[in-house]
Amino acid sequence: MNLSNFMRKELVLMDLSSSKKEDVVKELISPIIKKGLIRSEDALDKAILNREALGSTAIGRGVAIPHAGVPSIKKKIIVFGRSKRGVSFDSIDNKPVNLFFMVVSPCKETCPHLKTLAEISRLLRNKTFRDALTSAGSPEDIIKLIVMEEKSPAERNDVNEQTTQDRRKRPRHAADTAVELRLCGNSEKHLIGYRGYTKNVSPDGICIKLSKNKDTKDSKIKENTKLQVRIPVLDVEKHLELDGQIIWLLQKKENCNTGIKFIGDAKETEIALSRFINKIKTSS
Repeated sequence: MNLSNFMRKELVLMDLSSSKKEDVVKELISPIIKKGLIRSEDALDKAILNREALGSTAIGRGVAIPHAGVPSIKKKIIVFGRSKRGVSFDSIDNKPVNLFFMVVSPCKETCPHLKTLAEISRLLRNKTFRDALTSAGSPEDIIKLIVMEEKSPAERNDVNEQTTQDRRKRPRHAADTAVELRLCGNSEKHLIGYRGYTKNVSPDGICIKLSKNKDTKDSKIKENTKLQVRIPVLDVEKHLELDGQIIWLLQKKENCNTGIKFIGDAKETEIALSRFINKIKTSS
C-alpha cells in the first residue's frame, strides 16, 4: 500500500494560513470539497473534529495525521498541508505542527485505514524526509518525495545515483583503480584508514566504492567532508593528490558508493587528471 497512490497535486497545500486547529481542519478539507470528492463539508469537518476530541492526532516532531471514516466515499483521500509558522494542535510533545497528512477513508475500510496511518507515521520518523517536505518547492515535488521515500533503500540508491549521473556536465570514464583517501585537517592531511576502488572519473569528480565496514559509518565520513584523493598514475611511487569534497553517499548492502567533487584550481586538476583519463581510454 503506497500513500502516493491516493495523492493528487490538487490536494497538496503548500502554505496553510490558519493558526488554529479548527481553522486548519477546514482549510485541509477545502480542496476535497472544491474537487467534488465529498458533498458535505460540515459532515467531514465534524467527523475530523470528533476524532480529535478523542485524542490529538499530532504525533510529535511537527507532524499531525487528522483522520476520519465517512460513508459517502468509495476510495481513500489523502490531503497534504504545510504550515511555515506552525499550528498549535495539542501535540504530544507540545510543539507546533508544520506537516499535516489528513486521511479520509470509507467507513468500512478499518484495517487499510489503520495501515495508512501507521505508514505515514513510519515515513515521518525520518528527519531527512521531514526536512525535505519542509523545503520542497511545489506539489509535484512533495509527491515525488513521497514516491521516493516509499521505495526500498536499494531502489532509492539506484535512482539517486542515476539522477546524479544525469546531472553531470561532462561524461565520466569507467575505472577500477585502488585509491587512498586522506581526511583534511587544519594543517595536515590524515589517512582515514582504508582504501577504495574507483568506479568512474572525470575532470569534475570521481565515484569511489568503499567496502562497508566501521570506517564508512565514521561520523567524519559524511556529505560536505573535505578530503584528499590519492590516485596512482604510473607506479606505486607516483600518485595524483587531488583535493575533493564528498557530495553524496549511497550506503548499499555490501559497500558504500561515495561521490566526490574535485575542488581547488580547476585547470590544474584537469591537467593532472588528463594523463590518468587518457590511460583509461587507451586500455578500455
